[in-house]
Amino acid sequence: MALRTGARKQLSLAVPTHSLEVTRWLRLATEAAADQEQVAARRALYAAGVPRWLITREVRLGRWQTQGSQCVVLHNGPLPLRARWWVAVLEMGPSAALDGVTGMQAAGVAALTDDDVHVSVPRGARRRRLAGVVVHETRKHRAEDVVRVGIPRMPPHVAAVHAALWSRTERQALFMVTLVVQQRLATTSQLLEVLRRVRRSRWRKPVLAMLAELDAGIGSLNELDVARAMRARSLPEPDRQVVRRRSNGKEYLDARFTKYRIVLEIDGEQHELPWQQLIDLLRDLATATSDETPLRISVAAWHAGREQILDALEGLFRARGWRPEAA
Repeated sequence: MALRTGARKQLSLAVPTHSLEVTRWLRLATEAAADQEQVAARRALYAAGVPRWLITREVRLGRWQTQGSQCVVLHNGPLPLRARWWVAVLEMGPSAALDGVTGMQAAGVAALTDDDVHVSVPRGARRRRLAGVVVHETRKHRAEDVVRVGIPRMPPHVAAVHAALWSRTERQALFMVTLVVQQRLATTSQLLEVLRRVRRSRWRKPVLAMLAELDAGIGSLNELDVARAMRARSLPEPDRQVVRRRSNGKEYLDARFTKYRIVLEIDGEQHELPWQQLIDLLRDLATATSDETPLRISVAAWHAGREQILDALEGLFRARGWRPEAA
């Protein structure tokens, strides 16, 4: 006599977990998800030989969990960030790749936070909805750009340009390209190559200008703010990002005005830390021994008294022989 549906479900749930066959299937599932933060696509589990009923049983018993319609997580706990990345990529299909801010994070770019996972797919690809995942269907997605060692992702120079173009503000867009150059994960020429593929974007022109500044030696947005303000005053242009060798290694100077014997450093919040203040002090003392004047402008001081700082800088340059007509 044929079993009713409810009876068949009870029978499948009653299969003993110590069965050799079940043990083999569980091992196959573990292997399929081993390098993916315990996340596997259903199609990968089926291809490995794991039966559908076993997946259903493990989920119903609370040992596994599903994410979206395509992914199975082989535990029942919260998902760490990298597991969320795998879910996003696997859920969106074989052409999907981490991109934008998430692609930058996966490539090792520090100082970035975003609650959403950004994924790009080619124009016309199928898009599935998943909470916490932003899918960018774009012509800028090129299969030849995707890094497929580990989780599929865009390389840092491509991800940074895309993050810039998808930014909500111009400042945020400039920050994205500055960050990868600052952390030496991409060059301005690599970024420029990607940006040249873009025909229209509201941030294309300012990002191009920022790449020119980075190529000239600007190292941060704070440096850019000070440099633009000094140009507006027609103050001298420095030698930017000068590399100086010390007995303990290389050091980079934000702005060195060789002719006027001035070294100018723009300090962000990290320079308020005690250990960084010690490093800065030793660095300034070393600069002073070479008959140069070390000056530091904190970002907080700049915002509090920009015009007073510019007046004082102009006075110092004049005292060292600079005249406006010679600028």
